[in-house]
Amino acid sequence: MAREELKTIEGWHKSGCNSWDEYCKPGDMVDQGVADYFLDILPPRTMTRDYFQVGEPHSHAINPKTMKNCDTYATFAVRGKEIWEYCGNCFPHMCVDVEKFKKRDSVQAFLHETYKLVCGIAQAPRPHIFCKDGFEMSVQAGDGLYCEPRVNLESGEYATCEVGYPSQKEELLMPYIEDPTEPTKAVYPYVPVEVIEQVIEKHGGWFDARIPFA
Repeated sequence: MAREELKTIEGWHKSGCNSWDEYCKPGDMVDQGVADYFLDILPPRTMTRDYFQVGEPHSHAINPKTMKNCDTYATFAVRGKEIWEYCGNCFPHMCVDVEKFKKRDSVQAFLHETYKLVCGIAQAPRPHIFCKDGFEMSVQAGDGLYCEPRVNLESGEYATCEVGYPSQKEELLMPYIEDPTEPTKAVYPYVPVEVIEQVIEKHGGWFDARIPFA
């Protein structure tokens, strides 16, 4: 990645943007100076070899893992030597922006909204789909994945998708399982989109992290 494509603290100050989130969006790449800046503000909330979370909470939302109100934190993940990806404002120990946890009209809408190519070639891994009862699963589609068609489609118009790692055994998915011995650790190739929609509906519909206000 060219250095001029990286978001920087200097670029933020020159941009005229009033806040970091106005200047830098989830998925943007930033330089080491940005990481150093946020690490210097406060001791990190979370620090691993792969990512860190800024020590001060940014906001709060409903955590899909606990179904409780939870603080969110600006999160940065390593993507190369002195290159980081701004993941957005995420729950503790997660690298998915809280805005990703919202109700969609359809699986196609989810696939369209999460379309993102790495180096213009490979589809980036999509976040898991969470349901209202706590059920979650991976739903992926793109070139080289177990889907139809096996190409990268920004429209999200797939007939089948690759499902994986459901949080519990789901009978609607079992006809498509690759290894039936461990349903929660298996991949389910070529699952029809209609079946995925049925699974989501069965588990209460799409999970929404936004806190409802009276």
